[in-house]
Amino acid sequence: MNQHPQFDEDFDLLALGMLEGEEKGELEAHLAGCRECASKAEEARGRIAVLAFSAPIENPPAKARELLLRRVRGPLIVDKSLSFTYWLTPALGAVMVILFVVGLENRNLRQKLKEVQNAQEVLQGRAAQDHLVVDLLTAPDTLKVTLVSGASQPSPAGKAFYHPEKGLIFYAANLPTLSPSQTYQLWLVPTSGNPISAGTFQVDIHGNGQVMLPRLPPGVEAAAFAVTVEPSGGVPQPTGAKILIGTVS
Repeated sequence: MNQHPQFDEDFDLLALGMLEGEEKGELEAHLAGCRECASKAEEARGRIAVLAFSAPIENPPAKARELLLRRVRGPLIVDKSLSFTYWLTPALGAVMVILFVVGLENRNLRQKLKEVQNAQEVLQGRAAQDHLVVDLLTAPDTLKVTLVSGASQPSPAGKAFYHPEKGLIFYAANLPTLSPSQTYQLWLVPTSGNPISAGTFQVDIHGNGQVMLPRLPPGVEAAAFAVTVEPSGGVPQPTGAKILIGTVS
């Protein structure tokens, strides 16, 4: 075992003597070379000891009382059927139940905490993107470009909102659904140089699609925007027919 144990409960199980065979051997070998885990194992042993002594005191069984009286009165006759574990069993039983319940609760709490953290990250990401979208759409110098086709009714159309520093937002409507081997690809056509891919997109059953804040070189001056049909995954430069095109006025 080169890595730390996946569950901290393993230290408690080891302290209780409930790990056996290869699992026990791997953990003990890991403890020999890992101070951090060795410390956790020692803490587990301490917890077991405290819990054992905090368990309710059991009245000794009649058989134990008889052995004690024999020892006082004469030579001790050992009864192999009675051992220290007979006394310790009730305490260990209580400890095992407590550790099992605590372990389950800790695992459930860790899972719930992870779910809350994931949900918070999603919400934070959405809030950050919403802020960027509003900032782009409301900027006074954002370009608003309409892309049209005119080849069919209702006509496929698109709207691009572009700011050289804040990014690009594109919406499409009335586009036909493509085969799985094809995709729509949006292009920013600069005032000089080759077209720049602004990402690929698919459309829903109503023909609506969008591209939100794709990665683009900052500060590019746009002359036009276009949409082409390309192989699935997109291409470095446009090869398919232009479905939509709009120039910056």
